Order: sequence, then structure tokens, then C-alpha cells
Amino acid sequence: MHKRLYRTVETLLGTIDDSAGGEAMLREVLHLLVDNPAAERLGIASGRLYRERKQDYCLIESVGGLGAALAGKTISKDYQVVRDIERRRLWVISPNSPGFDPAVESQFGDTDSAAILVGRDPNYILSLSIRHHGSEEDLLVLLETIRAAVGLKLRMLALASQMRQARSIQHSLLPGCLPSLPGFDLAAASLPADEVGGDVYDLQDVEPGTIGFLLADASGHGLPAALQARDVVVGMRMGQARGEKINATIARLNRVINQGGLASRFISLFYGELEATGSLVYVNGGHPPPLLAKTDGEVRELMTCGPVLGPLPDAVYRRGYVSLEPGDVLLVYTDGVTERLDPQGPGGEEELHEYGRERLVELLTRLRAKPAQEIADAVVAAVRAFGRNSPLADDVSLVVIRRLPADAYPPAGGLASLATGTRR
Repeated sequence: MHKRLYRTVETLLGTIDDSAGGEAMLREVLHLLVDNPAAERLGIASGRLYRERKQDYCLIESVGGLGAALAGKTISKDYQVVRDIERRRLWVISPNSPGFDPAVESQFGDTDSAAILVGRDPNYILSLSIRHHGSEEDLLVLLETIRAAVGLKLRMLALASQMRQARSIQHSLLPGCLPSLPGFDLAAASLPADEVGGDVYDLQDVEPGTIGFLLADASGHGLPAALQARDVVVGMRMGQARGEKINATIARLNRVINQGGLASRFISLFYGELEATGSLVYVNGGHPPPLLAKTDGEVRELMTCGPVLGPLPDAVYRRGYVSLEPGDVLLVYTDGVTERLDPQGPGGEEELHEYGRERLVELLTRLRAKPAQEIADAVVAAVRAFGRNSPLADDVSLVVIRRLPADAYPPAGGLASLATGTRR
């Protein structure tokens, strides 16, 4: 009997719109408990929802019985039954209940059989008139089942709201539009595996003729990873504003992350500063080596200049240097790209199931002459297709920087018109 009861309540609550706020959800719960045909077996004849105020509880929703005519009625917090509900969180009500006042109860029509306290700041009382329940024990089981299910739903809504806020904060850190650098075509993309991800990119003007760009990947994904990635973006922007050397900024960030006390948390990053001349100075902190596709068909890797940030407080980061020639393409990516799994891949060693570096190199070589955004879109599409469009197991992010071929340059003075930037 109790299992059937729980399944009935669970089924009812499963139909609730998760996008609704806490109070809207409680109103919907009340209607489902009273009006839904599947709720008939619960024996609930009518119900009311009260919202806590400073001195009383105000009735905000009434279903069955006297219905909407009761809206706005209040019940004092000094009423003994209310005090018992607040203290016990669920309470069976009858004329024999301590402090029961027929005059107070009669104004609400049906005499409530039971009530539960749900929510917090403010509290809500969900009161129900229940008929043909077998025993007080069965009634208590019903109440506890409803209370537990509603409480879980409220916690899930609160968590979902926090995740949406975190996503909004993370999204606000992404550049509204990519900066312009004469003679270069820029694109970026980021697809989180969860509602918020641990990958983040940033492209900013450092000084006239120079841009700074970052791609970072916090361990794991979800809210903790997103907050850590946010801190890295903020820290790097502060370093840019102060004009610090990039390796010194990253070393300082590493100490901050290490001192955060989360030994299991770390973050890889690639940060570079690119001049309009094509000169690039960079630091690679434990990140997958970016791919530099040259016009002669060679694909080079920009190797690690230090470990991931977090585990080693005194880690040393050195700068690397490279020049992007006309026609070269730089692809910076997170390991969600190369480690994308084919869910129906062949048996054998694990790497056979991954998208892998070789496929990425082949794709980049083939598309090297295409616009940066087309390259970014093609990589994302290839990774999705390789996983047979299954949900992402890890965040997928990339930055594409293409130096335009020499024959694409306009006469002197017109270079600015070639600077493009897009993101998704």
C-alpha cells in the first residue's frame, strides 16, 4: 500500500513544470493533489495553501470546498494548531487536537484533516481535507510522503535556479564580440556538458595591435568547475590591466587556486598574446597542445610550458614564442574535443573509441583555407557526429585564429577592414 502511495505522489509531482518558481510549484502541487483523477485514491477532498507572514499565515490558494472565496483569509501564528504544525512540520488535525477552535476552523469550510509545513523563508502550510483514510498511521504515511516529495522538488528547483544564475554569471564573462586584429580572422565556441561548464574562453584587447586570448578547462564540470573557470578569467584580466608578464600572472593564479584548499581541483589553460605582426607569446599550463597548421601542410604543436594550475604552489611557468605567418591557422581546444567517445566504437584499446588528435589534425589540414568560423563549426559538428549525437560527457571548447593570406591584404591603410571576430 505504501509503495503504491509513494508512486502515486511521485507520478503527480513528475508532471510539474520544473521552470516554475517555488510558490508557483506549490500552487500546482495543491491542484494536482485535489483535482487530478489519479489523486482520487488519496482521498483528498479539498486543500489550501498558506504563505507565512510576520504575525500570521495568509491563504493564497484554495482548491475544492469553498474554493477561491477563501483567498486572503489569515490564521494567526498564535493559534495552537499552527504552532504544532510549525514545531512538528506535519500534523494530524481533529476536534480533539490541543487548542482546536471550531470558530477558527469553520471559516475555511471543510475541517482540515492534516497539514504539512514546506519551504523556508517564507514557510508555507499545505493543509488538506482527507476522507476515507484508513488509520492515523496511514494518514501520517501519506503526509510524510507528500512532504518528502514536495521538499525534494523544492530543493531541485532551488538548485536549478542556482545553476541558471551560475550560467548567467559565466556567460557574462564571455566577450560580447571578439576583438579585432588587422589581418586576422577569429572565432570561438564552447559547448558545456552540463547547464554550466568548466571550460571558458576569453579574448580581449591588451593594447593597440595586440590581443590576449585564453582557453581554460577546470577539472570536472558543473557549478564548482564553472566558478573556478570564472576566477581564472577574472585573474587574467587583472593581470592584463596591470601589464604584468603572462607567466607571472599565471604563477600567481596557480598559488591562489592551490591555497583554495581543494586538492582535487585543478585547471589547465592556454594563454597567449598575439600582435598584428603575427608574433605570439604564450604560456601553456598543462593544456592540450594547440595545433598550428602551416601553409606547407605541416601541423605543429605548441607544447606545455608548465603544469596544470592548482596542485603545485611553486610551479614555474615559462613563455613560449612562435610566429603566425600569412595563411597559418592556430586551433586551441580542450580535451573534450579529442576525448569524445564513439558509444558504438569497436572493441579493443580505449583510444580507438576516441575522436583523437589524428582526426583533428586531418580535419584542420583539410579546412585550413576556410574562414575561422567555418573551421570552428566544422570541428564542433565532427565531434558531435563522432559521438553519434549522444550527450556530451565533457565540455567542448575551442578558439580558432587564422592569419589571412598575403594576397588577401588590401592596400596600406585598409588593414582594419580585414579584422573579423565571431563567437558562438
